[in-house]
Amino acid sequence: MPWFDPRIAALVLGLLVMGPAGSAADLPRAAEVIASELDVFDEPDDRSVASGQLQQGDRVVVRAVGTDGWLTIEPPPGSFLWVEQSAIDPPAGLGPARVDVAQTRVRSGIPEAKMPGPPGRSLPRGKVVRLIDRPPLTVGKKTWRAIAPLAGEVRHIRADGVEWVPSPTTTQAPAEPAQETRAAFSAEGSLPNPPPEIAAEIARIELSHRSILRDSIEHWRLDSIRLRYEGLLKRVTDSASSQAIQARLDLVARHEAAAESARKIEAILEKSRNRDRKLALYLRRLAVAEEPQERPYDAKGMIQPSSHKVDGQKVFALIGPKGTAVAYLNIPAGLDPSRLTARNVGVRGSVHYNESLRAQLITVRDLEPLDGKERK
Repeated sequence: MPWFDPRIAALVLGLLVMGPAGSAADLPRAAEVIASELDVFDEPDDRSVASGQLQQGDRVVVRAVGTDGWLTIEPPPGSFLWVEQSAIDPPAGLGPARVDVAQTRVRSGIPEAKMPGPPGRSLPRGKVVRLIDRPPLTVGKKTWRAIAPLAGEVRHIRADGVEWVPSPTTTQAPAEPAQETRAAFSAEGSLPNPPPEIAAEIARIELSHRSILRDSIEHWRLDSIRLRYEGLLKRVTDSASSQAIQARLDLVARHEAAAESARKIEAILEKSRNRDRKLALYLRRLAVAEEPQERPYDAKGMIQPSSHKVDGQKVFALIGPKGTAVAYLNIPAGLDPSRLTARNVGVRGSVHYNESLRAQLITVRDLEPLDGKERK
């Protein structure tokens, strides 16, 4: 009998029950990550390539619900692929490029990886890809360029890492978009109504678009929205549909430009915050450095007069715990050792070995009683 975990069944059933019964009309639908971290896989298999990672609070657009604990999602923001630079024209710059060889395979893009991931789809000559702003990757004699996910691409996540974003039921009036989302659409003026033949698909793309716009503007990543509109535009033949789609593509482009500007401003602000933090740290270190620092003692013991002299000057003995001299003290005229005689003291000063004494000689800079009491 195959292994069966009732928790997975309950989870998947819960996902289906939480919203309408998972029909095509109910999807795509937004879901929010509830796990602290959630891996994004190229295939619905834990052994496949994890090409990204989501954080708690991130949102994804779910396109399909599996019965085995997996969700099929649109490529989340930051997803990318690698294509050989020699296979495209133009090979440099950003934006559209065409496959210029008979056939080439893309490879998974894995952030921070030093090599391209496993092979993916095969692209024929003439296929248009979009080069994105990511440094090229050189491995051996091959250079790879990063491209946006292709139209129709999906990724996969575990269902137990997300929960549905509440959506209105069919008996309720559609919920108003968030104010900033509504403003992002309405500020551009009214968009032309799409013909009935594509209205349902346009509505689903707009739902995904609005879901992304609910996030902070610097987090808007609209690659997947643009690719879906571009894919739809290639399939239509009438001018009304083309105009409706193109108007929405123009809106996406404006939102992308606004998001890029916001990211640049945020980067400038972050640099400023970093400078402020570094300055604050420097000032704290400077303040600590200016505080009087209590050096450790160079020696400890009981101070006693001795008969020894160094350079004609009388030195004192420092008696250790075993009752023998551990060092001799050359005490300058400014320090009065009489008040500390026969007491345990801590000594700071310049230490060196004296051949005539056959012991350490400390030129004293500071003497402190260790019993906490000063003699009057």
